[in-house]
Amino acid sequence: MKRFYYLILFELIFITRINAQANLIQSIDFDSLGRTVYALTGNYDYSYVLRYDNGNLESWNISELFNIPFTWISTTIDKDGNICAYQETKLLKFDGISWTAFDIPTSPFYFTYSHIKEDDHNNIWLSALDNCQIHKLNLTDSTWKNYTIDHPNTQYCWAGEIVFKGDSTLICTNAGLTLIYNDSVSIILDTTNSSIPSQQLYSFYIDSKGNRWFGSYDKGLIEWINDSTFISYNTGNSNLPDNFINAIDEDSKGTLWMATDKGFASFNGDSITSYSYLYPFSTLSLAVDQDDKIWMGSWGDYPAKLLVFDGERINIITDVAEEYLQPGNFQLFQNYPNPFNPSTKIKYEITSQSFVTLKVFDILGRVVKTLINESKPAGIYETTFDAYNLSSGVYIYRITALNKNKILFSQSKQMLLLK
Repeated sequence: MKRFYYLILFELIFITRINAQANLIQSIDFDSLGRTVYALTGNYDYSYVLRYDNGNLESWNISELFNIPFTWISTTIDKDGNICAYQETKLLKFDGISWTAFDIPTSPFYFTYSHIKEDDHNNIWLSALDNCQIHKLNLTDSTWKNYTIDHPNTQYCWAGEIVFKGDSTLICTNAGLTLIYNDSVSIILDTTNSSIPSQQLYSFYIDSKGNRWFGSYDKGLIEWINDSTFISYNTGNSNLPDNFINAIDEDSKGTLWMATDKGFASFNGDSITSYSYLYPFSTLSLAVDQDDKIWMGSWGDYPAKLLVFDGERINIITDVAEEYLQPGNFQLFQNYPNPFNPSTKIKYEITSQSFVTLKVFDILGRVVKTLINESKPAGIYETTFDAYNLSSGVYIYRITALNKNKILFSQSKQMLLLK
């Protein structure tokens, strides 16, 4: 059995309280002090920018600060060290003291997967899922320029990763690789003008040796040798855990790391190693820091998690667990140990007389065991869950505290059984 450990980091400091059970982490970047900056989207309520530094977590509720409805959000660090964030109709910049908002002049109907990046000419570029639109803000004179990708159906056109090569801007789209040069827009690589196995391109990376790599929506990792030669690594011919690659980065040894819809993987130039046995859920964002640690943002694994892989184990940094913010309130703690085999302990706290139920569910939502089903006075309790007769996998435990049929508290957490 592969051995690894989850380290839950609880030492959190918040500038603003996070009320959301987050849905996804869209982007990850590092500032000049080595702090990790990332964008977190709540579960249809709020969107946040966060900055993590050795157990301390700062957060800004962008939805409340600028009265912006919930939408997906993305961030980057500009050359001056400012945090830049992109949320549907606004580009936002934090200079270390305050936030400034720039209205995007051509407002799309809904920006889902958004990317943001600064070039070498003091321009901020924005891409998004809908409307085939690319936006560029010149930070010198605060002027905007809008570009439209030529696509037969703009409603279903999306744009992903932005890469700069000299004075050229390359953007991955589901119409192929798009080039913007001298304000001219053209699709330079698709299935009609090359032998590329897929034109649904989401991520693009040029490695330290100059090799060009695409992360596709449906054909896995694609190496671009020339317009007539492409090499595809997919679930059919390699250990890649999923054919949808959301992000690609490289460590100091030249190893490529990939975020996929079913965990993450690495490519050493010869073969692909899957790490989905460590984390089997979707990883939407990925970045490698100066110490070769792999930082990833989850998607759809509630609450959203910032994952850190050091080559041996995964550390999990949750967006927020309200029990850590409000001592003395109702709390459901993460089970320990986790992963476990075959038993684990679950601790919880209730602050008033309550009828408490604590149940364990499998990934399909079926109850596999009821641990608590009785009235209890206020206090801190611990119970043991023994899974000797269950198979390996992810399980969910949920607590509900009632008083006179009124729900006082309800929360769920995940745990992993490994045999």
